[in-house]
Amino acid sequence: MINTNQKLIDKIVRASGVQPGSLVLLHFWGEDANIGILHEFSTAVAALGASPLELQECRTSNQKRFAVASAGCYQENYFKIFGQVDTILDIFCYHPVILGAKLPDTQMEIYRNYMKNLFHTLMHAEHFVQIRLPLAANAEESGLDPEDFICRMTAAYDIDYEQIKSDCKKQISVLAQKSQLSLLTGNNCCLHFDLAGRNWVADCGSGDMPCGEIYIAPLENKTFGTIFYPELYAEDWGTFQNLTLTVKDGILTQTDNPDFNDHLAKLSANDRTVCELGIGMNQKVHTLCGYTVLDEKAANTCHIAIGANVMFGGSNSSTVHMDFVNTDFQIK
Repeated sequence: MINTNQKLIDKIVRASGVQPGSLVLLHFWGEDANIGILHEFSTAVAALGASPLELQECRTSNQKRFAVASAGCYQENYFKIFGQVDTILDIFCYHPVILGAKLPDTQMEIYRNYMKNLFHTLMHAEHFVQIRLPLAANAEESGLDPEDFICRMTAAYDIDYEQIKSDCKKQISVLAQKSQLSLLTGNNCCLHFDLAGRNWVADCGSGDMPCGEIYIAPLENKTFGTIFYPELYAEDWGTFQNLTLTVKDGILTQTDNPDFNDHLAKLSANDRTVCELGIGMNQKVHTLCGYTVLDEKAANTCHIAIGANVMFGGSNSSTVHMDFVNTDFQIK
């Protein structure tokens, strides 16, 4: 497990892009029982010549503190403390933000304002890296057996980060020459993308961890055609076999599965807009498991996504971002 593996934590921190002389906020979502993990991350940051600043968000203590906090707590000067931070390592021992128990409405509003103001400040940092630890509590959102989750996540983290950077750079150098490309799937399916003016992004450790993908925001109204999935894991919707998706003018319009279409019908046009084309590059993620955080990084896979892409060079605003990972494809 990661909390007993300082070498693995050192690798993760190095890959996150921490620079000598920088101020690094270690934003730790976990109980006191796991506080040793936070200190190990601090040690790794200090070893790189940077300054670690620890901030713990503990469900138990936050619930107690905000049960008695007044509206006068956590004023502007508090949040200014974090305004000088260069890099944020957002470290999850469990799902962030939620509390261990419900608070009265007045107290919950104080807590919400605290989180809103904190994240508003943190979003101005130069680097923001999210790190989900391979712990049983994080397995809950994945739908995986805890032991399976821990094994898969630990393997995905324990990679040669310099090699994956090199691999991503090489793949991008080939694909960046194409302003248009197509995905060939199934017997007769072809999905066409227009990439003119858009740039590929390499996720090699300085974004959402575990890492290992390259991706791009295609022109929102120019994707068209069909794409076939032998098996598709759709988050919260279920698993679908032998599914064909149809895209017109950039929008996922229908599939050949009535149940999938029922879910689509509840989404707006912006929610159904094809917003991303990605390719998995992590050689330590070998098989799909239905957990998008891992699946989209799996080597020899590609994925499209629907929904928001303004955060990586697109223009489509949405509250949705759903990735559909494919294992059987050719790029043309």
